[in-house]
Amino acid sequence: MSSKSHPFKDKEINDLKTYLQKIEVPVENISKDIDIEELSSQISKKYEKTISPGQVEAILHRVMGITLTAKQRTQLYDLRKKIQRYEKFLANFREWGKKYDNQLKMIILGLTEEQSDYLSQVLTKPFIAPDRNIIGVNFMTKSIESFGKFLPQLQIWDITNQERFAFIRPQFYRGAAAAFLVFNKESRSSFNTVKNYSNEVREETGLKFKLKIKHKTQKEISLPIGLIATGRNNVIPYEEILSLTKDIGASYYELETIEDERFQEILIGTAMAVLVRLQNSS
Repeated sequence: MSSKSHPFKDKEINDLKTYLQKIEVPVENISKDIDIEELSSQISKKYEKTISPGQVEAILHRVMGITLTAKQRTQLYDLRKKIQRYEKFLANFREWGKKYDNQLKMIILGLTEEQSDYLSQVLTKPFIAPDRNIIGVNFMTKSIESFGKFLPQLQIWDITNQERFAFIRPQFYRGAAAAFLVFNKESRSSFNTVKNYSNEVREETGLKFKLKIKHKTQKEISLPIGLIATGRNNVIPYEEILSLTKDIGASYYELETIEDERFQEILIGTAMAVLVRLQNSS
């Protein structure tokens, strides 16, 4: 069966759509009359021609259960050999490929126990993983691709609200490249707790972050702080929120829940701003 024989069977088209969805190729226009050669050419371009149109077509035929020609079997054989070489190369590079260019400590204060439990699910993309257990801290690392193709690693320290750990909490503020204070705008006690945290951060850090630059010298910048309000109904007067925002030099954000995609965007955006300063100082 040639690639231009029409129409294809329902099962062949369904199997094709399933595969295309997995490789993030749109399937809206896929029908029984699809031109496989044209589709293969488009996919080859999507992958910057690292795989030839002929190899793509052979793969699609295999996915659809269509008998391959001798030429297509050769194309798949060559592709498998190529992939095996790449897999060996990349597998042995994996340990070094994970090495970061910069590491930034990001502290989060004010999350409820429920929010802390859910945090790792919120910060799932592109990568988040528990790193180690520290008493009083929910500790995670997140690797991101930044501007200029740098690979920074974010150390995310979710510092517990539990009072039994209050005496050691200030130790965790040291070396922070950014701080995020989260409160529920429907709760006066939540806002007051965050105000106390802001005082602790100020006392421990001076609201400064030291950039390490060439020749082991250091440069101080203002500590980036995000004041994040969750909830729907605001029982805290806006004047009080504005006053705290100005007092600690923070950026203010409002989200209904930390499940909002903007929560992760706020963390990553702040990290990028620090990295820009870091690169400009080097």
